[in-house]
Amino acid sequence: MLHQRITNERPLMKTKFISPKRWLVAPALAIAAACVLFAQPVLAQTRAALVQSVDEPGRNPYQEHKSTGSCSGSTQCNLFFAPVPAGKRLVLTHINGTVDVTNGTLPTVSVVATFSISPVPATATAPMLAFTGVRGAINSQSGTRIFINHTAQAYFVSGELPTVQYALNGTGDTINGFASMMLTGYLVNVP
Repeated sequence: MLHQRITNERPLMKTKFISPKRWLVAPALAIAAACVLFAQPVLAQTRAALVQSVDEPGRNPYQEHKSTGSCSGSTQCNLFFAPVPAGKRLVLTHINGTVDVTNGTLPTVSVVATFSISPVPATATAPMLAFTGVRGAINSQSGTRIFINHTAQAYFVSGELPTVQYALNGTGDTINGFASMMLTGYLVNVP
C-alpha cells in the first residue's frame, strides 16, 4: 500500500511531442529570416542609370532645301533658311547645291548667319564659310551649271537664319536662272 501511495502521489509525466503545425512554422521562419538577411545587400545595390545622348546627330537631324529662279540677271543671290528654333543650336555638317551662271564663272558661295530677332543676342556668332563649286555641263539656255558639294562645320544659335549667298561680284558674269542649296546637319539642345 505504501508503494501504491507513493505512485499516486507522484505526478504523472507526460511525453510532450511537437505538433506537426509547429514543424512547418519553424522551418518557414528560418527561411524567412535567411531571406531577410541575404536580401538586404541586393536591395542596397544601386541600379544603373538610364541615359540618353540627347545631342546625338541622328536624334534631331536637320535638312532644309531652298531654291529660287528670281536671281536671273543678278550678280548675287541669297537663299534664306528657317530660323533655328528656341532652345536649340544648329550644327551644320554639309552643303549641296547648284547655280546657273551665264559665262561659266565660279561664284563665291558663302554660308552666313542673319538674325530673325532684335536685338541680336550677345552670344550670337556669325559664321561665314566660303566655298567654291565645280563647273558642270554648258546649256545654251541656262548657261553653265555650277555644282557645290562640301562638308562644313558651322554653328547657329537660336534665332539665327542660315543664309546662303552666291556672289559673282566684279566678274562681269551673272546668274542665269536657277539657284538652289540644301543644308544638312543636326540640332542640339542648348544647356
